[in-house]
Amino acid sequence: MLRIEGSGGDYFGAMSAEQYRAKINTPAKNPLYFKQFHLPIITRAKKRTGIGNLIRLLDIACGPADELDFFKDDPDIKIVATDISRKILLSVKQKLGEKSIVFAADVVHTALRENSMDAGILVNAVVYEPDKMLETMHKALKPRGECSVNFRAFNNEHNRAFYEYYWNRGGRLLDRELIVNTEKGKKTFNVKVLDYTKCVDDNGMPDLQIRRLVQQIYFKNVYDIEELIRMTGFQKVKHKTFNFASPVNENNQIDVFILKKL
Repeated sequence: MLRIEGSGGDYFGAMSAEQYRAKINTPAKNPLYFKQFHLPIITRAKKRTGIGNLIRLLDIACGPADELDFFKDDPDIKIVATDISRKILLSVKQKLGEKSIVFAADVVHTALRENSMDAGILVNAVVYEPDKMLETMHKALKPRGECSVNFRAFNNEHNRAFYEYYWNRGGRLLDRELIVNTEKGKKTFNVKVLDYTKCVDDNGMPDLQIRRLVQQIYFKNVYDIEELIRMTGFQKVKHKTFNFASPVNENNQIDVFILKKL
């Protein structure tokens, strides 16, 4: 069974939040991304919960939690944010304030209660333990609760520049098998693993910041992504591609899903 040898959770030991934003491909701060994928699930959660009731929003593997900047001042939302890095969570808590609940946890061993969250978001999270990320989110959501999650499909030509950037700097692209075993069955996925552990910077020196990312998993196509979604018990509400520029690739295209727990 493929299990990534490191989660990347200690990259903040060598990379600040500002350095992360300068190097990592993420749509977290993009207001259009928020409007298209995060705002709708919050709006529907508020409608289900009723006027005057707090909704609980879960962000797993939040990192710098830039995506939560859009929610932190909403009086009707209680934010629950988790990450494996205790260091980054100190700044996340300071940013989000006392109304938030922030704690360190890996995705397998978590203190999240089942059926306790009204909505959830996963931004750039499923590159580590993708099946476990979705399973943990599914357990935490209440019935009819929705989450938004983004994937980067390996066979998408828009993303070739992303992989080539790290390939040209010593990164390795490995063919691996990911075995997923859920209540809905067992399946082996052929995946790509991007190994950062030999990466160098533009001057040919070891890039100690990026090497802390260790390895990341990428599904080869959307079909496999949708099969993983089905196996973890979610119903697909919406699937749409989203393009955004980043330091590594001017035209990333990710697949974003809104999922519902039945």
